[in-house]
Amino acid sequence: MVLMHPDEIAASIRGRHVQTPLPRLLGFPRTEAATNVRQALAERQFDSAPVLDDGQVSGYVLASDLQNDTDTIEPHIRPITIGTVITGDAPLAALMPCMVDAGFLYVVEGNKIAGIVTPHDLNKQPGHTYFYLLVTALELALAERIRGHFRDQEAAVRMLRSSRRRRVQDRLREQRGRDTVVDHVAAMDFVDLFSVIGETDELLQAFGPYTSDGWLREVTKPIYGLRNDVMHTVRTFATDAAQSLRHLIHLDELVRQLLVVLTTTLNGSSLGS
Repeated sequence: MVLMHPDEIAASIRGRHVQTPLPRLLGFPRTEAATNVRQALAERQFDSAPVLDDGQVSGYVLASDLQNDTDTIEPHIRPITIGTVITGDAPLAALMPCMVDAGFLYVVEGNKIAGIVTPHDLNKQPGHTYFYLLVTALELALAERIRGHFRDQEAAVRMLRSSRRRRVQDRLREQRGRDTVVDHVAAMDFVDLFSVIGETDELLQAFGPYTSDGWLREVTKPIYGLRNDVMHTVRTFATDAAQSLRHLIHLDELVRQLLVVLTTTLNGSSLGS
C-alpha cells in the first residue's frame, strides 16, 4: 500500500472552500455612522467589518477603533495589506498560521477580494473534512506500520491494557463468527494503535525522543481529542480566540509530522519490495 503524503492532503482544501463570500459579508460604506457599525458588530459578536466602495472591499474597520466615536467610520478605515490577504488557492494548512496575527484574512481571486476567512470558518464542512482526512490517513499509516513490525500480531495485542485487549479479542471472535476475515490490527481502535507505538521502543524512537508517558500526553491524547471533534460535524473545534487557533495549528503540524515519518518509511518499503 502506497500511502498519501500529508502534502497531498494539505493541498486538498483551500481558502476558497472555507471563505465567507463577499455577498454574504456584513460590510459598510465609508459614510456609515460609527455608532451604527459598532452596534451591528456587537450584535453579531464580530471584531471587524469590510468597508465597501461600489461593492468592492476598499479597507476594513475594527470594532475596538469605534468605541467612542459618533462620526462616520471613514477616519478609522484600515488599509488592506499583505498581512491580511491570501489567495483562494492557498492550502488550509498554509492559511491558518497567517490568521494568527490579524484574526482574519481577505481571500483574493484574480485582482479582487472574493471573501473573508476567520478561524471560526474552519468549523465549516471543508474544515472538518481536511482534519478528518489527516487523522484517517494517520490511522491507516499507524496500522500499516504496526503490521509491518509485528509478524505475530497477537504480540501487538498483548501490548494493550487488559480491558483494551479483551475488546480487541471480543471483536475478533465476533468478526470470525460472521466469517469476516480481519486481522488483529484491524480490530484495534484508534487509541489502541497509539498505545502499541508508545509501548514499542523501536517504533516510538522513529518519531523523536518521546517516553511512553510523553507520547501519551503530548501525542495520543491531543490527537484523539481532535479526532473526536472532527468526526462530529456539529462540534466546534476552532474559535476566534488566538489560543484556539494556535492549538489547532500545533495539532495540524503534529499530525503532518507523524505522517511524514510514517509515509517515508512505509512508501520507501513498498517501493523497495
